[in-house]
Amino acid sequence: MTWLPTAIAIGVGIVTLLTFFFRLPLLDALGAAFREWTIVLTAFAVLLGLINLLAVHFKRIARRNESGAGYSLIVIVTALIVLGIGLLLPSEMLTWVFENMYLPLQGAFFALVAFFLATAAYRALRARSVETTVMLLAAVIVLLGQTPFTSFLAQAKQWVLFVPSEAGVRGILLGVALGVIATGLRLLLGQDRPYSE
Repeated sequence: MTWLPTAIAIGVGIVTLLTFFFRLPLLDALGAAFREWTIVLTAFAVLLGLINLLAVHFKRIARRNESGAGYSLIVIVTALIVLGIGLLLPSEMLTWVFENMYLPLQGAFFALVAFFLATAAYRALRARSVETTVMLLAAVIVLLGQTPFTSFLAQAKQWVLFVPSEAGVRGILLGVALGVIATGLRLLLGQDRPYSE
């Protein structure tokens, strides 16, 4: 019966792919139904993820001598409070929690990440070769181009961001797109079967 999940995945993938190219009433209805089923399955996956998160942290708390049990207690209490607010109170309360608690914590986290990236860049970009020297020079130009002191550095920053950096980003996105197409074709042809294992 390993062929059944493969056949279902291939059929759903082909129908969903065809809805992007053809406008047929039956095909559009099937594609819309498959997208709605995906939303329902995603909701169940999030619920299973929450249950797994709580189970892992409950086990960590049950083993009292393990380090990080206090953090596990904070995770469980926070998850249950947010879940209770989302289920029992109006949606404005959950929006308030996200805007006044989650977003400031996110900002603080990204501020710490900026310092971590600065120290990591200092260690990584010590000029040992021509490539690292060019990277270091580009980073310094972009960093100094943010300051309002010289218009020349601002123009140099714009050139670095819009010419070599943009070319690199486009190359990476092109490689990612080709990889996604190749992976999708392998799944549609049944060569990769992560859903049947």
